[in-house]
Amino acid sequence: MNGPILVPVDGSEPSLRAVDEAAELAKVAGTGIVVAHVVDPAKAAMLTYGNPQFVAGCLDAIREEGRELLEAARVRARGHVERVETRLIQGSPGQEIVKLAREIGATWIVMGSHGRTGLARLLVGSVAEDVLRHAGVPVLIVPLERKARRAHDAPHAETVAG
Repeated sequence: MNGPILVPVDGSEPSLRAVDEAAELAKVAGTGIVVAHVVDPAKAAMLTYGNPQFVAGCLDAIREEGRELLEAARVRARGHVERVETRLIQGSPGQEIVKLAREIGATWIVMGSHGRTGLARLLVGSVAEDVLRHAGVPVLIVPLERKARRAHDAPHAETVAG
């Protein structure tokens, strides 16, 4: 494994857990990680109802939030792996993640199953699904953390006498 591991982040809990998983994988594989955040212009247009007067300011705010997310992820990963780069990119998230993976020669993409978008899919989020379909490298999807069920929380079966 020569190339870095790409970890897209959006600030969601699954994406932060993906940073941890990628850092552990990188440590074992002896490689670095590239943490990326994609600024989506469509999100800015949606948040401003397409009003051109406000889109630029909204994009600036989204970029600043992205820089903060990247710095937090970099600090989080630095506790586990030495080589951590960050990238702030702009475009359609799924497409840009796949494009960046090719550009940096990523050997893996590690990402959260669901992001902060309001439209969650049944098994994986729409961006994760897009990356799974188009990535030319293995993709590790880190699921939403689920609370473990205790034995007494399980539904009880009833015996019906016939």
